[in-house]
Amino acid sequence: MSILMGIVGLVFIFAIGWLVSSNRKKIRYKQIGILLVTQFVISFLCLHTSGGVKVLAGISNFFSWLMGQAAGGVDFVFGGVVIKSGASVFFLNVLMPIVFISALVGILNYIKVLPFIIKWLGKGINKLSGMGELESYFAVSTAVLGQPEVFLTIKE
Repeated sequence: MSILMGIVGLVFIFAIGWLVSSNRKKIRYKQIGILLVTQFVISFLCLHTSGGVKVLAGISNFFSWLMGQAAGGVDFVFGGVVIKSGASVFFLNVLMPIVFISALVGILNYIKVLPFIIKWLGKGINKLSGMGELESYFAVSTAVLGQPEVFLTIKE
C-alpha cells in the first residue's frame, strides 16, 4: 500500500507541475523519466544491498559525530546557561549547530573541496540526463548540503 501511495504522490506532483506550467510543450519527459529511474536504482542499491546499507550507516555515523561536535562546541561556549530540566532551547539546539555547519561549509568551499565534489557529481548528472550545468549544480549542491546552505556555495 505504501508503494501505491508513493506512486499516487508522484503522479499528483507531476500533475500539479504540468497544470501550472507556462509552456507544456517544452517539458522534457525523457529527462524526467531518466532521472526517476536513476533515483529508483540508487535507492534500491542503497537500501536493499548490504554494501549500500553499510555506506549509509557510515554516512549517518559521520553526521551524528559532526552534530555531537557541534553540541560540544555549543556546550563549551554557552555551558553556564541555566536551562530548565527537559527543556529544549531553539537558539542552542538549532541555530548554533547551523552556524557551525555553515562555517564548516564555508571552509570546505574556500579550500575547494565542495566545488570539486559538486562539479563532478553535477557533470555526471549532466551527462546522464542532458540537463544544463546550472540545473545539475543546483541539484547536486542541494542534495549534498541542504537548502539553507546551498547559497553559501554560489559566488556570483
